[in-house]
Amino acid sequence: MVPSMELLAKYLHLARASGARQRPEVRARLLVLSAVAAAYGNLDRVAAYCRRLVLEHNPRHLIGSWDTVAAALADEDFLHFLRHLERRYPCEQAETMLATLGFELTNERNAYYSDEEYAASLLNITTDRLAELFGDAG
Repeated sequence: MVPSMELLAKYLHLARASGARQRPEVRARLLVLSAVAAAYGNLDRVAAYCRRLVLEHNPRHLIGSWDTVAAALADEDFLHFLRHLERRYPCEQAETMLATLGFELTNERNAYYSDEEYAASLLNITTDRLAELFGDAG
């Protein structure tokens, strides 16, 4: 598993857990981090879906200022916000949070055909539905 996919999986698991615990602000932060990890991993439809989930809960969220996560990543205002999130939820913190919740990611990715299918499953959506929503690009 490439590092960006590993980090994406951690953030997606934590976002799902935050949603289940009814912590929408934390979920949104983790979904933004997930969107960025997906964009870096060339999973544009996953990034777009994470962005959409954030905006469904908060239509005025900063990430809505850009049409895509890739466009946001090219803007200094978003990068400043992202650095803040990354300091708040670094990889080590995500691992600790997952361990506290009892998650074990070892070999989980191997049960899926692709990184996109794995990420989509963590978002409770299919790759076919992602393709319907976002086509070839996010």
